[in-house]
Amino acid sequence: MSIDSTRKLTRLQVGALPLIRAIMARMHLRDILLEYIPSSSRQSFPRTDLLILLTVNLTLAKDPLYELGEWVKGLDLRSLDYKPRPSAPLSDDRFARALDQLYALDRTPLLTRLVVSAIQAFDIRSERIHNDSTSVKACGRIPGSTRTGLELRRGHSKDHRPDLKQLVYSLSVSDDGAVPIHHHVYPGNRNDDTTHIETWNALCQIHGSPHFLYVADCKLCTRSQLSHLVEHGGKAITILPHNLIEVRRFYDQLRAAPLAKKLLWRRPKPNYPGTNESFYLFEGTYFTEQGHYALYWFYSSEKSQRDRQSRQERLEVAEQELAQLAPKLNAYHLKSQAQILGAARAILEHYRVEDFIDLRLQWHTQVIRHRPRGRPGQKVVYRYEHRVSYSLHWAPNTAALTAQARIDGVFPLLCTDPQILPKAVLQAYKFQARLEKRFCQFKSVHRAAPLLFKKIQRVEANLFIFFVALLIQALLERELRKKLHERGAPPLKLYPEDRDAPHPTTSQLFKTFDRLSTYTITQEGRLCEEYHDELNQTHRAVLSLLDITEEEFWN
Repeated sequence: MSIDSTRKLTRLQVGALPLIRAIMARMHLRDILLEYIPSSSRQSFPRTDLLILLTVNLTLAKDPLYELGEWVKGLDLRSLDYKPRPSAPLSDDRFARALDQLYALDRTPLLTRLVVSAIQAFDIRSERIHNDSTSVKACGRIPGSTRTGLELRRGHSKDHRPDLKQLVYSLSVSDDGAVPIHHHVYPGNRNDDTTHIETWNALCQIHGSPHFLYVADCKLCTRSQLSHLVEHGGKAITILPHNLIEVRRFYDQLRAAPLAKKLLWRRPKPNYPGTNESFYLFEGTYFTEQGHYALYWFYSSEKSQRDRQSRQERLEVAEQELAQLAPKLNAYHLKSQAQILGAARAILEHYRVEDFIDLRLQWHTQVIRHRPRGRPGQKVVYRYEHRVSYSLHWAPNTAALTAQARIDGVFPLLCTDPQILPKAVLQAYKFQARLEKRFCQFKSVHRAAPLLFKKIQRVEANLFIFFVALLIQALLERELRKKLHERGAPPLKLYPEDRDAPHPTTSQLFKTFDRLSTYTITQEGRLCEEYHDELNQTHRAVLSLLDITEEEFWN
């Protein structure tokens, strides 16, 4: 049997492109980009569309610029409403120039326009907004700075890599589906306690008023930032740093004797079915020294277990290192009492257990008699040497451990609006974990770090595209979960072995659609046959929830 060599089979990937296309169409992404980057007749493929392709790539998985041309070749671009394919190859230089043009724009109104369009199209609530930041490390040299002052700097690396330069990526999300609604990029040595006023002012422009609840970490707890929010009609919730006098005073009071508290809220422990987490509120009225803001003290049963376990692990490691230090005494740099106690205390301080272990140094004196050299005479005068050695002993400080156990699981939350009930304050702050999940996606799924550019201007423009990719991913995830809840549909079987996914994520959704493709058979340049993969039951369930027909999916 012979096979005609002129017949050619071509496979083009569709995957989750129609799902992304539906989200981009609802938020009018291409139309808004065309308002700021008009197309030109001199461009065979508009730069707006290059930026959209780059956004799609970052939404699915990050590829370097020099691989984007090959990636586009393997796509069925009809899934993104591009009927004719690009006539010329899409080189990395074309994508880089599109980023250069995006950098040249004033991206602040563009960001506001995109977010407001998404909020209106998907009816996103933004009455509570959460903010946090993360570090994005860079490999290689990316010199210079942008017109906004962005440059690579060494800072407090959250990857524990002080040798690498980094940027600080600030992100704000709504409480409705943790949808990103604002971002800003700062130099790597920028501290968070100087960014919240700028972020809050930008959020007021997006929200349309200052009447929303702003939730952030302890870096918000400064006099200037809180007073700015309150004076301009804003409300904020934050956790207090442990070095404030109010925190130290309450902890000392609790170490001395237990204080009364009442059960406030009980919820199922995340990812642990059948296990509950209980929260208690300490009775009494508390206010901050500066600003006289309402201060609530909470106790978490799960945090108490984590604190106790963490302290026990640190105690065990510290005692192991003390045991390793003991045989090394009385030699080299561990001969004197000060040297031995200094080394032992350094171990305890490193593991933050200096208050929980009592050190004791025991003296040992050894008398050594030396007889004189030579033949002994009638009267021998002996020389006596007194050698002092030390042994190190330690024991747990039971009283200190008992007192410290009383503050396990305790944390303070500040609220500038006394009308908000303590339970609402607690529930609002516990949503911060959803923002941390966005950072996890930002670094793992989208692989934002390390930065792989040679121009800092393109880094800033590309991080804007990263934000748009995060926005698309969050909107798709929110829409799918919302429709599942509204229609009471059974959980989607997105995991291997047809396991249920009661809270589907976009990354798992993309894996489910990843292998779907279209195929064409051509002979001597003429189309002979065209077909596509078959959708399974899970694919059809997802399309039904997103109101996408099979015909729309393939066309």
